[in-house]
Amino acid sequence: MDESAPPDGVDPPMTVDAAPRSLEQELLDAALGGDRQAFGELALLHQPRAIAMAAGILGSREEARDLVQESCLKAYRALDTFVPGRPFFPWFYRILRNSCIQQLRRRKVRRTSSLTRTNPDEEPAPELADAAAPLPEDIVARDERSDLVGQALIRLPASDREILMLKHFDGLTYKEIAAALSIPVGTVMSRISTARQRLRKLLPDLASS
Repeated sequence: MDESAPPDGVDPPMTVDAAPRSLEQELLDAALGGDRQAFGELALLHQPRAIAMAAGILGSREEARDLVQESCLKAYRALDTFVPGRPFFPWFYRILRNSCIQQLRRRKVRRTSSLTRTNPDEEPAPELADAAAPLPEDIVARDERSDLVGQALIRLPASDREILMLKHFDGLTYKEIAAALSIPVGTVMSRISTARQRLRKLLPDLASS
């Protein structure tokens, strides 16, 4: 299977710029040696793609920024668990993803609490996604076909959208995605295949609407 091939109707991967490998490795080596400033620069190199990925999960750019900062602090404190020689971003993304999941759970608790109010005059306030959050169609190419793909991505379950973004928009390999999501490579391949099928099924409906 060619893991670099995008699903039918999807343009070639368009990534948020990743950090240059040589500079990233230099900063990573320094950070592992205890250089806090080097870690800060390393985090800044990966900040744009980290915010884009977190916003894709949360639907809120503002929340994504906060959680990226929070996750950077967690990552710095957990540097002793990093295995030298492995890529940094999949390891960091695992920390960021856990933070995003915790935030989604907090949202659910808040929403459940608001729905169980005893005062009938109080209407539960809906949680609105940040209008400034980067939607998938802002990531893909700006032609008509890619706009349809973006709309279809929004309608996919969050887990499908996440794994497709990691593969086709962030350009991670199957192995890197497996490390980021803490799942076997075989599971990554299966989930990507399933997500692609769901995406393809949505495209004809959107094209005819």
